[in-house]
Amino acid sequence: MNKKIHLQSSHYNSSLLGVDRILHLLKKRGFRLREEDVRLPAEGLSHGLHLDFLMSREGQSFVVEVKVAREFADWVFHWMARPILALQAAHRLKSWEPILAIYVDSIDLRIARRFKGQIALYAPDLWWLVADAHGSLVAHLPSGDEEKIGDLRGREPARSLRISAQSGYASAKLSFGDLDQWLLKVLLFARPQAAGWGGPRGPIRNLAQLAKLAAVSPPLVYRWAAAMERSGYLAKRMGRVPVLANLDALLGEWRGRYRVSDNDPIPCSSVFGEHADESFHDEFLNRLRHLSDSAPPCALTGHQAGRLYRLKHSEARSIHLYYSGEPSVLMEALQLVRSDNPVAPVVLLQPRHRRSVFGGVSRLDDVPVCDILQVYLDLYHLPDRGREQADFVYERILEPLIRSAVESPDGI
Repeated sequence: MNKKIHLQSSHYNSSLLGVDRILHLLKKRGFRLREEDVRLPAEGLSHGLHLDFLMSREGQSFVVEVKVAREFADWVFHWMARPILALQAAHRLKSWEPILAIYVDSIDLRIARRFKGQIALYAPDLWWLVADAHGSLVAHLPSGDEEKIGDLRGREPARSLRISAQSGYASAKLSFGDLDQWLLKVLLFARPQAAGWGGPRGPIRNLAQLAKLAAVSPPLVYRWAAAMERSGYLAKRMGRVPVLANLDALLGEWRGRYRVSDNDPIPCSSVFGEHADESFHDEFLNRLRHLSDSAPPCALTGHQAGRLYRLKHSEARSIHLYYSGEPSVLMEALQLVRSDNPVAPVVLLQPRHRRSVFGGVSRLDDVPVCDILQVYLDLYHLPDRGREQADFVYERILEPLIRSAVESPDGI
């Protein structure tokens, strides 16, 4: 048993080191990280394209796939066929320049040169980089071609890797971006007894299970877990998997990092000019229930979502609705027009963190509603008694959930 855990830990550290090292090398060459865990819808594919990073350099956008392997052998090129196809598809769909980045324990220069020839033949428009634990680098990037072989003298590769992994482990930071928020939600709500969640459910006893359940690339999950531990929200246990820790502090930092105003708002009023009374709210919900299948995805949040969760505490009447796609289609279906009034009765929100918002949506009374944690976060900073309503949601649902996660941990 201990041997198995040790092997899982080594894989965790080396994968984390690989991701951090690749990002460091790209940033040194002028690339700036814009987004992690990139999703692109694709016709005919239920899950679309899933890529690791979106970066920019000198006004151009680059999509990056990172792969971590123990060795760099001739079979690596065949292993790279699928990510190369994904990168090429992203280039066709979004005109993003493709970069394939590979991190290995040690580079064999002869194999690297053969790899370079294979790329030139089969994927000549692909940028790429191969790096290892000893400082070696072979690359074809916009900044120029490079070939650098690190100094292996006097090194013990396994020990060097472990020390470097700890450095890379500590460098990861929790940003509370879309990926961080999504993984936190899956980890909290995946347990069967958790209420207020329409997203994936299942056991999570290790990082691999979390990656599979959340449909996120394992290297990105390793990086996120490292940031969680560095922030004090993931605790190691001797001989056992890590568990969540300091969840009240985690929620407090989350509230401080995120506000509903971070999203792109469109204030709206009724096309008929009705006042936002109880009958207007009932009619609005009825329109939501009967949206056609062709209508853009949407989900209710804020005060009206709290009511659907049977958690009404305030009499606030503001309506906040997330949407995806073209807003005019949804506005027509809901009989809304844009308003110059900053306190208009309805606010449509284009989410800054799309997966975190839509990933846990469920239907209550046949209305699409955000997960209860998203509703809590959105309520917290609303001026119309939002914090009061948020505290009520916390007391009734979130506090018991957090207490259960701490007292009866399932691990990670």
